[in-house]
Amino acid sequence: MSDLQPFVPYRNLIISGYDGTSRYMLIRRIAEGVNAPYLDLETDLQLRERLSMDALRQTYGEAHLRNVLKALCAEFALQRGAVIAMPAAPLLESDIRERLLESSWLLVLNCHLNEMLRRLHLQHGARFHDPKVRSAFLHHIRQERKLFTLGSLDVLDTTDLTPEQTANYALTFWRHHELARMQL
Repeated sequence: MSDLQPFVPYRNLIISGYDGTSRYMLIRRIAEGVNAPYLDLETDLQLRERLSMDALRQTYGEAHLRNVLKALCAEFALQRGAVIAMPAAPLLESDIRERLLESSWLLVLNCHLNEMLRRLHLQHGARFHDPKVRSAFLHHIRQERKLFTLGSLDVLDTTDLTPEQTANYALTFWRHHELARMQL
C-alpha cells in the first residue's frame, strides 16, 4: 500500500495513558486523518449513565461500574476502524482488555512528569494553584500509570512532541500495524 492509496484500517486504535493533553482532541485529530469514527469511553459513559466514572462508582458501587464498563467495551470491540480514547481503569481488567485487543491496537501515551505538570498548568492556569485540584490531577496521573504494570505495551513518549506530531505518530503506528496484519 503506497502513501497515495487511502488508508482504511480494519482494526481499531485505542489511545490510553496520560500526557497532560486532551485525549479527546488527539483522537479527533487522528480520526480526521483517516476519516474514521472516534469514540471516547468516558464521554459515552457520561452520556449513557449521566454520571462520571467516579460519581457512578460512589453512587452505585464498583460492581455496577464494572458492569457498565464491560457493556460499553463490548460495544466498542464491535467497532471497526475507529479511534477510541480509553482511560487505564478498564484496560487493567484482563477480560475487558483481552476482548478489546482482539480487534484493536493499543498505543499508550506517556511523558516526563515535569512536562505533564507544565502542560496541565498551561491548560488550567490559576486553578492549578489550588492544592485540591493539583492533588486530583496527581491522583489521575497515578491511576493512568498503573497501565505500565501490564508489561509489554506500545508506548509513545510525547515529552518533546506537539499534539500534531503525536497524532501523526499514532497514524503511522496504526498504518504500520495494519499493513503488518495484512501481510500475514
